[in-house]
Amino acid sequence: MTQRNTLRRLNARPAFTLVALTGALILAGCNANGGNGNGQTDPDDNGDQNGDDNLTTPEVSRHHPVDKEWRLIWSDEFDGHAIDPAKWSFEQNCWGGGNDELQCYTNRDDNAYIEDGRLIIKAQREDFTGPADTEDSDAYDPDNTRTQPYTSARLRTINKGDWRYGRFEIRAKLPQGQGTWPAVWMLPTDWVYGGWAASGEIDIMEAVNIGTQSDAPDAEAGTPEHRVHGTLHYGRAWPNNVYSGTSYDFGPDESPADGFHHYAIEWQEGEVRWYVDGQHYATHTMDGWYTQYKDDESGEMVTGENAAPFNQDFHLIMNLAVGGNWAGAVNDGGVDESVFPQTFEIDYVRVYQCDVDAVTGAGCETRSEEATLIEGNTPPDIIEPDEDLGAAPLFTIFDGELTAGLDWNAYDPNNVINATPGTDGDRQFLNIDKAGATGNFYASYTPRLDLSHWGDDGDLVFDLRVNSLDEDVALLVKIDGGWPNVSDLTVTLPEVGAWAEVRLNIADLVASGNSIVAGSVDLADVLNPIVFEPNGVMNFDVANIRYEQ
Repeated sequence: MTQRNTLRRLNARPAFTLVALTGALILAGCNANGGNGNGQTDPDDNGDQNGDDNLTTPEVSRHHPVDKEWRLIWSDEFDGHAIDPAKWSFEQNCWGGGNDELQCYTNRDDNAYIEDGRLIIKAQREDFTGPADTEDSDAYDPDNTRTQPYTSARLRTINKGDWRYGRFEIRAKLPQGQGTWPAVWMLPTDWVYGGWAASGEIDIMEAVNIGTQSDAPDAEAGTPEHRVHGTLHYGRAWPNNVYSGTSYDFGPDESPADGFHHYAIEWQEGEVRWYVDGQHYATHTMDGWYTQYKDDESGEMVTGENAAPFNQDFHLIMNLAVGGNWAGAVNDGGVDESVFPQTFEIDYVRVYQCDVDAVTGAGCETRSEEATLIEGNTPPDIIEPDEDLGAAPLFTIFDGELTAGLDWNAYDPNNVINATPGTDGDRQFLNIDKAGATGNFYASYTPRLDLSHWGDDGDLVFDLRVNSLDEDVALLVKIDGGWPNVSDLTVTLPEVGAWAEVRLNIADLVASGNSIVAGSVDLADVLNPIVFEPNGVMNFDVANIRYEQ
């Protein structure tokens, strides 16, 4: 759920062709068994308060696998009068979840409450002002505020419920309509392998825009969106993270918004499995995940071992987001204000431990041969640091080809960015075409660069030609140390069709910024020495990109 960032890596030379991620979540779109998910609600379909009918009804007893030596170790049946503060904490911010979402999360009864034995998370249309950054950020300042057009709630169990391995089961009824994004997911309690997503993320269930026109591959007009998704995020720290997963389709005649369904994962050492209404529909093993991070002792980039990063304690999160880079960009597009308020109803949350082997979590698993085996991703080669890269008085990034050791990459969640080389007389340039609002294009160096010597007397210089752009679109140029350590300046654009040299003082750039944490980049620890980010549709050419003194 956190930052649904898709990294599209481009070959540095000789051509700039995009490479698709293996097992990309949004593109998966198929049921694990090739047909209707055949998910079942409880027999009475009335959402019993605590799911007790499941304990006595044979056909759904598989939702409570006590016969497999699973032992219940934590639960919330939501049968009290208020949300239990010993089990749940509220996040309170207007950050946007890292996905440009449109909600502020509050701790108000208007957005989260207990009703008839269920937790209700309610998203509604109202302007609200709150902290612009997440309270977990080192730069959190409650006086730095942001106003958003929706409110909702995000609850988590951090330091109140933290587990390594087990079965995690949630019985819930989902909201529907364009712009809705409910999720039950897990984040690491201690970020052992570094920032998101190097330390991992487990998405148990998330869905967007239920009931709208499905955008699943080959979906015909009039086919409703009835998919839920299971995903892992991992790799390196953003923006060099990857993800893989798949979806479960309830089919056109049954909606996860019409009744309560069971969503679960079974997580053991080296393996995560996803279930809907007891049906095992997907498996992800450690053969398709990895983490790469900077070792504290050696200072070198290393690849994690022993099922890392999914071998640490994680906690649960439940929230209802509005819009953003996924829900707002697919199906019918945007946010349909008329469908709000919407509610995400949770009947219970239950956590089980496998007592066959509590250390590895193995021995209680339920597997189906029909479940999809998610291919995942393999770790990229680790580049040996080049101590001379970035040296003064001239650091060339691109002069017709990208300097060895650097990579072209794009943050492109909606597949709207393309880059192609070109020539104009003696000038060799790179054309960057951005056909949507979200995303950026950048040169990266994963061992990281020490550019601290450029801060006193240095300029970031490049040639720029704008070919076309939408009205009121601006071009940001950034130096990036990894979120939230980003600084940027807005470029003065030349006339359309004309080449011009752009020269940005690096000290001014570092001190500036339109990001939430302005001027926070550390020149001694730079991941992306240049980032081009139009804030809308724009086609432009760049050439002769360099740092010079």
